[in-house]
Amino acid sequence: MEARPAAAPVERRAFLKMLGAAGVTVGLAGTVSLAGAAGVAFAAEEGRARAPHQPYMHGYNAAGLKSWTPESDPYARHFRSRVPLASRIAPFAATQARPALASEAQVMNMSYDYDNAFFTAYRHNDQYARRLLRFWQYSDLYSSWHGMPVAGSSTTDPEHGLINLPNPAYTDAAHRNGVKSLAGWFWPRNGSFSAYLEQRSDGSFPVADKLLEMADYFGFDGYFINQEASISRTDATRLMAFLKYLRAKAPAGFHLQWYDSLTTSGQLAYQNQFNDANAPWVRHQDTAVNDSIFINYAWNASRVAASVATAKRLGMKVYDVVYLGTENEKYGFNPPYDTRLVFPEGGRAQTSWALFGTHMAWANNPDRTDPDKQENTFVRERRYWSGPNEDPTRTGRTEYVPWPDNGRPNDPDNHRKWDGVAHYIAERSVIGSFPFVTRFNTGHGRAFFLDGVRRSDREWNNAGAQDLLPTWQWWVRGEGDGAPATVDYDPSIAYDGGSSLLVSAARGAARATTVRLFKTSLRVTGGERARLVFRTERPGRDSGLELGLVFEDAPERTSWLAAGPAAASGWTTVTLPLEAFRGRTVAALHLRVSPPSTDAYRLHLGELALLPPGPSEAPARPTGFTVEKTHPDAARTQAEVFLAWDLAESGVWYYDVWRLRRDETPEPLGRVYDDVHYVKSLTREGDETTTTLSLVAVAPDGTRSAPATARVTWA
Repeated sequence: MEARPAAAPVERRAFLKMLGAAGVTVGLAGTVSLAGAAGVAFAAEEGRARAPHQPYMHGYNAAGLKSWTPESDPYARHFRSRVPLASRIAPFAATQARPALASEAQVMNMSYDYDNAFFTAYRHNDQYARRLLRFWQYSDLYSSWHGMPVAGSSTTDPEHGLINLPNPAYTDAAHRNGVKSLAGWFWPRNGSFSAYLEQRSDGSFPVADKLLEMADYFGFDGYFINQEASISRTDATRLMAFLKYLRAKAPAGFHLQWYDSLTTSGQLAYQNQFNDANAPWVRHQDTAVNDSIFINYAWNASRVAASVATAKRLGMKVYDVVYLGTENEKYGFNPPYDTRLVFPEGGRAQTSWALFGTHMAWANNPDRTDPDKQENTFVRERRYWSGPNEDPTRTGRTEYVPWPDNGRPNDPDNHRKWDGVAHYIAERSVIGSFPFVTRFNTGHGRAFFLDGVRRSDREWNNAGAQDLLPTWQWWVRGEGDGAPATVDYDPSIAYDGGSSLLVSAARGAARATTVRLFKTSLRVTGGERARLVFRTERPGRDSGLELGLVFEDAPERTSWLAAGPAAASGWTTVTLPLEAFRGRTVAALHLRVSPPSTDAYRLHLGELALLPPGPSEAPARPTGFTVEKTHPDAARTQAEVFLAWDLAESGVWYYDVWRLRRDETPEPLGRVYDDVHYVKSLTREGDETTTTLSLVAVAPDGTRSAPATARVTWA
């Protein structure tokens, strides 16, 4: 059975769903009649209301691409990712959740970011109930997919651009986890496709040159090309030349992925396999065109085999080139095409894997906008990535039966029909050098904490402020009789950011429990140390907490370091020397808790750090800190504020922006690795005439610089 166009990975379906809910006529083939659509409020999507001057992302049409400059692009400065792409450590099967898994197959994760935003595509905002990806360790490529209207477009009849950029906050998080971030390209759009293919007399393509320039400026790694409408043979021939030119001029590491949709003659025809009809879009007449191809979803055993055979016959590396697609947005946990045809049980992966719609864990939760009902989203996310038992060591379906695709969802919320991504894909890690610091900050919060003190009661989201999160969510084992302790993120209390790691057990029901947290490759040379910051509800008594180190030379054993007693109040900081392990390589980090048998047990881990030898060195005080613009409200009690400073070339993990209250305590206003920041709502304190803002640079080991200051004047 051939897949229908409606099954393709474009933002069209979510767009049509919203149109249909608003009373707009949607045809069977996905055509849209905007008659009577004047009342459709496209800007009124999920999320907080936009402030009058709040920067938001937009799409780009042919004219916008050809004339693009950073200076002329609205808010371009506020949508750059400056975080470099991290390198991943080598695979080490002995510490994997599933040691038999090879690490050959790559994963494309195509999904939207915080939500399917058209006019509310923000880098960060003031709402906790947003989608934040907590499982970067199973992806190699990430692509934003939802499309965006061009700058200045009507909110009732928007013109979507061919190109939409990836959200830079997601690119920040992707890069910190070693994942490449791709922009989206989708056709059909308004206008003539030929306008994008203009070629100068010297053979250059203006739009291709701008695509490279934009990727460099905005800090992402390539494009996912979804050419999903028939075009003329002439345009198809020129598109081939365009992509060859783009590929040849692209820098090392740049990635172009083609979607299985168009023949070389320009006809829309999904192949559902890699074959001679779509292979020329990867390599044409011995010239590279795209790096890889996302194969449409309607494959079967013979098409999988044919895809592998085609790649090998053409001398291509199968795992580098062929990504067979799975459609989760529509079909949820129960796709009609059996993933085990690509990943046979007990065998070797046939190809790489393209996931479309991993956001369904968020989008299909009816309570997704309620901050008090986010747990269902988090459970669904763990079931998707870690398997039906929310444990990457106990993956695998229990109910799935392949079914004929009729284009409609079939039991999409039944997680027992899904193996879990971890069933097929070995976890990856970037933790290969000192220092490594995490505060288990998931990138959103119901408050913001500094040094264990609640400093702001405002909700927030910012994927770019997410820490490196545990490799395994959750790999928990108990010892002896009784139930093991449970582990999860807790947004109610944090040491730094919006969440901490909570390990808890009911009274009398607990036993000693090991939590496996991070896959690492950390060579101990002498002088290194670990740091734990935690708090318990048993102040002054033994914490029952130990840090476990697993070494490459003896992965079957764990060396335990006791944290000792908790402080009499508040947070406890413990430093544990690693000198005894000189010359060895730490391959994994574990925790063990031993709850008392007589009391309930709750331990919040606020920070886990592995630090290099020698004293910590604070970064230099930031320079050039300036209030560029303020936009106060009519009463002059609130203001939007645009800030800028000089970005340090090295030695900075991120920058914190605070306001200093009258009592000299800090109020967090933002966290970013960039040289600009937008504050949505600065609140005037009483009748103050000026508000002092501080900018602090934070080193990779967590050490803060002296603050730079600037002032907002209210008078």
